[in-house]
Amino acid sequence: MLVLKFGGTSVSSKSNLEKIAAILSSKTENFIVVVSAFSGITNKLEQIASLSLEAKHTVLLEEFRNFHFEFIKELVSESHQIDLFVEVQQKCNQLESICESVGTLKELSDRTRATILSFGEALSSIIVQKYLSVNLKNPIKLDLLDSKKLISTTTNESKDYLNAILDLDKTTRNILAVIGKSDNSAIVSVPTDDIKNNKNYIAAGFVAHNQKGETVTLGRGGSDFSASIYANAVDATFLEIWSDVNGMQTANPRKVQATHSLQKLSYAEAFEMAYFGAKVLYPPSILPVMDKNIPLYLKNTFFPEQEGTFISSENQLTDNKIQGICSLDEIAIITVSGVGLAKQKGSARRVFQILEEANINIILITQSCSEQSIGIGINQSELKNAQNALNSAFEKDIKRGLMNEVKAIENQCIVALVGDNMKNAIGLAGKIFGAIGENGINVTAIAQGASERNISIVIDKKDEEKALNVIHEKFFASAVKNVHVFIAGIGNVGTEFINILFNQKQKLIEEYQINLKIIGVANSKQLLFNHSSETFERVEELTKEEVLKFKQKKENKNAKKYSSLNEYFEIIKELNLRNSVFIDNTASDIVSEGYEFLLKNSISVVTCNKIACSSEYSKYLKLNKLAKERNIHFKYETSVGAALPILKTIYDLRISGDKINQIEAVISGSLNFIFNNYNAENKFADVVLQAKEEGYTEPNPLIDLSGLDVMRKILILSRESGLNKELSDITFNSFLPDECTNSKSVEELFENLKKHENHFKTLYQNAHKNGNKLKVVAKMQKENLSVALQEIPSNSPFYNLEGKDNVVAINTNRYVDEPLVIKGAGAGAVVTASGVFADLMFIMNN
Repeated sequence: MLVLKFGGTSVSSKSNLEKIAAILSSKTENFIVVVSAFSGITNKLEQIASLSLEAKHTVLLEEFRNFHFEFIKELVSESHQIDLFVEVQQKCNQLESICESVGTLKELSDRTRATILSFGEALSSIIVQKYLSVNLKNPIKLDLLDSKKLISTTTNESKDYLNAILDLDKTTRNILAVIGKSDNSAIVSVPTDDIKNNKNYIAAGFVAHNQKGETVTLGRGGSDFSASIYANAVDATFLEIWSDVNGMQTANPRKVQATHSLQKLSYAEAFEMAYFGAKVLYPPSILPVMDKNIPLYLKNTFFPEQEGTFISSENQLTDNKIQGICSLDEIAIITVSGVGLAKQKGSARRVFQILEEANINIILITQSCSEQSIGIGINQSELKNAQNALNSAFEKDIKRGLMNEVKAIENQCIVALVGDNMKNAIGLAGKIFGAIGENGINVTAIAQGASERNISIVIDKKDEEKALNVIHEKFFASAVKNVHVFIAGIGNVGTEFINILFNQKQKLIEEYQINLKIIGVANSKQLLFNHSSETFERVEELTKEEVLKFKQKKENKNAKKYSSLNEYFEIIKELNLRNSVFIDNTASDIVSEGYEFLLKNSISVVTCNKIACSSEYSKYLKLNKLAKERNIHFKYETSVGAALPILKTIYDLRISGDKINQIEAVISGSLNFIFNNYNAENKFADVVLQAKEEGYTEPNPLIDLSGLDVMRKILILSRESGLNKELSDITFNSFLPDECTNSKSVEELFENLKKHENHFKTLYQNAHKNGNKLKVVAKMQKENLSVALQEIPSNSPFYNLEGKDNVVAINTNRYVDEPLVIKGAGAGAVVTASGVFADLMFIMNN
């Protein structure tokens, strides 16, 4: 015999019931069908029960009655409706009488609540039976089993009316007395062939009776449990639980993207996942089928051809040591602590006994090695009762200083990772904590069972969805990692960066399982987010068209003016998105001031902006230290040589034990372009303008011409080489006339450059006469830093440096006679943007 359970959604429409009929018709063995109440009905009964205390239940009770009447009209022909109408009316009359009594007495006990809740399954089982038996072309005859009489519990106390404790022996005798050859005096194992009259049956889930014959329920989700009980009693071939999802998923699809169904689980794995929040299965349902090794299938009513999840005594051999990730929210962690706990036998037992007597369910336990602290996870709704019970019981010890008052951390969430093979995975916990740590998720408590089948971590509830996605992306190869990108600056470099990102987007998804999402963009005046509310509660990724429209300053409903860029940083923090990276494509000191805030909130930073790393040495150290402490990234390779791997090379040399002794470099692509293209026949101001228009200079070319840009770069190189230097330590020989250096605006600068054309012509002519070329050379020699415009002779490696190219020559303890030379394009929007993108991908690959 088979047992099949259909959930509330599965039985709540005629089209769904037609699917159920097709499923049942395909079975070659006899079966028992267990049904839940129609979708939403149990919640409505909960409301009716609560409102009856104030005698306000009438409207909802009428809705309850009308729903069933209308459903009957839809399901069965008129000739079969009368009996069902009468049945529904009688049940509603009984329900109304109970509610009136509650309103009169102003008392709603769990006993009464259980009786009220039982009406949902009672009616659904009757209505579904009638539909399947009389209203189909090929009727499915089903005898009705009264679960309320057949399923027995050991309930003696009022607290068990809503979550009754099963008496399996008595229940089995009851069931076999009705459907098997049994004398009702002992448990009899009934082979499938001996089932009485070759009949099929239907039964209500969820409901049962206690030793006094009173109605009780098996807990929310108890219909699964009912089906499992019937399966155990008849030694079913297998149990099928049908719902509106395709089996158990690797994680909750409402909270995690790109989940997939788990084809096979062991009983233990399924129990752990159900217990920790996989709502497709009620945890106690595992135990009766596990007791007799009855296979359990989780199937989708709407897609019966899909494989679903198969649960048995064997787990699935898979490369994924973790089978699934689930979570429980609304958790509070209470800490019982004090020196009085240490070395005292039975102290833990006393704590647990106090909570048991207060009817507090313990979800998670951790204990310190010193034995002075026990952490206990409970439902947050039970927090006050737990604190009162423990503080009261330990009152004398607290006054004597042996115990502390119970501390509590509210609004927590338990994230559980489940898998039988986890015990064979070396370094698994490290990967978990690394993944959540680099996303700024703090761990409140940790628990791991002796079976090593479950690792549970307690985190702040606000980080629940973020943590689930981070861990899922880390451990399931098929999962696409979503990277949330926030951009400042959409000028030349910013625009090219956006072009690269969108050009590479599909390839990265297909080949590397990385999905880059632009979430926010800021320019000097406005922020752009694709959001659906003023609170930015729902934010979607921006399209290329939206970003370019924003760049062109066209009207956009999602663009918002800001008074301070701190608004942008605060929104990034509050969104709390996993794998968040801030991209600075500006030369703004205001933007760079926000790095510290971002890094403190575990948001990686990629920048081509030189200001932060060339400001005070203490700030440079602090930013790098923050990145290490938060286990995130601060990448600024493009701040020196665009896409050239200069900083990376210096890092590699030093990490291998080498020492940087000297650096000579032409590291201003803009200045190199200017002096390579100026020939005294054209105008110096025109060449500078060309460099600006082609994106080689900073927005204000004076930063390049004043030597400040080069000074910042050599300062960064010196710091990366291990020196503690400030900008004021650099010797600079300016090649600009004072009037040009003191220009107050870009326009004034160009006017002054034109005015002093003879100065630049003389510089060029003197160099040309000597057979030399003009280059701005930065130098680090041991402790000395300098920047100067020099005449470069033809035998110098810098002489043939064309266009906007950079060259860096590094002498070390290993590279003594011949320097290590890095050469290539060191300026330009496309090259710089590609370097920024490379830094972003470095973060993703790590």
